[in-house]
Amino acid sequence: MIPVLDPITTDSPCGHGRLDGGPLTHAVRDLKGLATPQQAARSMVRDALTGKAGEGWVDDVVLVADELVGNAVQHAGEAIGIELDLYSWGATVQVRDGDADTGAVPGALQMADEFDEGGRGLFLVGVLASAWGVQPDVRGKRVVAVFLNRAAGVAR
Repeated sequence: MIPVLDPITTDSPCGHGRLDGGPLTHAVRDLKGLATPQQAARSMVRDALTGKAGEGWVDDVVLVADELVGNAVQHAGEAIGIELDLYSWGATVQVRDGDADTGAVPGALQMADEFDEGGRGLFLVGVLASAWGVQPDVRGKRVVAVFLNRAAGVAR
């Protein structure tokens, strides 16, 4: 049985963020071997961010996390884990899988045709996240999405 890791929250003593520049909240979830890794990832991200950011922004981060985990399952066979870090400036989501081929993740995204059954996921990630990319990892690769805080009334 794989242990469930609860989100770990670290707040500064003054309540305005960590003085050392570290994350305000850090949450990690092992997804290896789970029957519903996307559901586990969505729950972890939503639980870690609820009450700490606007609902629409949280929905965007949850949707991207879901998509990245789904891609790892579909293209690498399994998502190994997910990490979320919340900072005063925004958040990062990292999804790890065991496939070391970073070239398998396309760098230039194209819009899928209306009759294509797939091909919209990373396009959606590119629209919702401020930035994203793929990097090698000791156990395969990780896809990282960065979300900057949005000023009120500012469109993506």
